[in-house]
Amino acid sequence: MTKTVQENDTLENNRQQFLCELKIFINQKLFDKHIITEDMYHTAKEILLRRAS
Repeated sequence: MTKTVQENDTLENNRQQFLCELKIFINQKLFDKHIITEDMYHTAKEILLRRAS
């Protein structure tokens, strides 16, 4: 791969990881405020972590 392609790939991976962490953070805040239940929080977290891997 060229250097530009590698940089774009790294940026895309970083972007995807950031979005996953942001969604987990938002879900944690919703759980803390009792807007969503514990099972909803853990299910969403598992799905996001699998998608990030």
